[in-house]
Amino acid sequence: MPVFPTAAIALGTLLYSAPDAAQEAKVKEIFDEWCTTCHIGGGNPASDPSEVDLAVPLSSLVGIPSAANGQPLVVPGDPDASYLLTKMRGGEGMEGEVMPLGDDPLPPEQLQIVSDWIAGLPPPDTGGGTTGGGTADGGDVPPPPKSGKAPFHGTSQITLPTTTTLGKRVLQYRIDHRFGRIGAERGAFGLDGGVSMAMGLQYGILDGWDVALRRANSRKTWELGTKYVPLRQEDGQALSLGGYVALSYLRDFDVANPWVGDFQVMVSRLWFDRWSTMVTVGYHLNTNHNTRVSVDFGDGTPVPVRDKRDTMALGLASTVWLGKRRRWGIDMEYVLPIPDGSTPNVFYYRGGDADTSGSRIGSWSLGGSLKTAKHFFQVFFSNNREIATNLSAPGGQSGNPFATEGVDSNNPFHKFNFFLGFNLGRKFNIKAPKGRKSKSSATAEVGK
Repeated sequence: MPVFPTAAIALGTLLYSAPDAAQEAKVKEIFDEWCTTCHIGGGNPASDPSEVDLAVPLSSLVGIPSAANGQPLVVPGDPDASYLLTKMRGGEGMEGEVMPLGDDPLPPEQLQIVSDWIAGLPPPDTGGGTTGGGTADGGDVPPPPKSGKAPFHGTSQITLPTTTTLGKRVLQYRIDHRFGRIGAERGAFGLDGGVSMAMGLQYGILDGWDVALRRANSRKTWELGTKYVPLRQEDGQALSLGGYVALSYLRDFDVANPWVGDFQVMVSRLWFDRWSTMVTVGYHLNTNHNTRVSVDFGDGTPVPVRDKRDTMALGLASTVWLGKRRRWGIDMEYVLPIPDGSTPNVFYYRGGDADTSGSRIGSWSLGGSLKTAKHFFQVFFSNNREIATNLSAPGGQSGNPFATEGVDSNNPFHKFNFFLGFNLGRKFNIKAPKGRKSKSSATAEVGK
């Protein structure tokens, strides 16, 4: 990648300094609020659109071509020809998504400030004339197209898949991590205990359709899944409705039922732009992977069995979004495996007849998250240490979260009985193959 020419920055700043410094200061304030979190310290925007650096003097963007389509980022005196403004208000000739990525489009009054700044820059062939405010023909800046917000920050809440998808040609790398139990003798808030973790890739084939592959160290599990959300609230629907299907292989040497499947249906809604809720129904095949299982069939004598039972579970997820830009969230998740009351139960769950030492309260998680344009970070407490869908479905591993049996210590943290965890995701936009034109470009060419 060629290095961004610092000489061009200096020359652009010298030749095209805005006559109204106050106007540029207003634009800088807008960019600092919405854009420079991602667009800072970039390289060459002519090679990679994401390398546009908006923390430099803004006049240095004059004449620099965009890697998206070769149009100059800023054309002095001509807002309509400036691709920087096109990316913020949408319309013909724009590649990709409207900026700022992952947030609502800028309000018309802020777009007008950017337009007025560009219109006031002196064109190089006039030596300082201005063309007035608004667009090049003197009109007002049209508002950007409205689009709804995705119901949740991440494509998964804690372990439950959400109705949020990545979008077409977006790749996500994600790490899910759980530390050891906090109430164990190995202390440091569980940091000294054994770790359960998973790494995976997820790719958006179409808007609303993702595929994912991840590997968890628990049971050496490989999980291949796909999520499809045909009804999406961000497209103007009253709610979001989708499903997730996965096929997993547990390749550990001492495991029963190594091939398993999972089916989940999700229904969600974003309320008041601040509160997201989701209900899920899941059916999970062959969820007991212990090779030595004994079941009491009612005569008081447990006998060894091969447990081929499935698990049915109800899930609830919720996020409350905080702050002006709603990037911070308070996240909650609860999954309740459903027993049928028979002896033995038709369904397998932790705390049931085949796992009497397990928790009978299902699995719970509570924490917080932060979302930026391309990153998602979440930290939480949970009683479920499993990550893979089939392993986490039967419920959590700990019962009373404020009591740990068998631990005698003066350390108050040893009384806790849950796990500390975090999830981290990073998105990457994948460019379309060379030679493939966007719909807007193709339409414009056909009309010539």
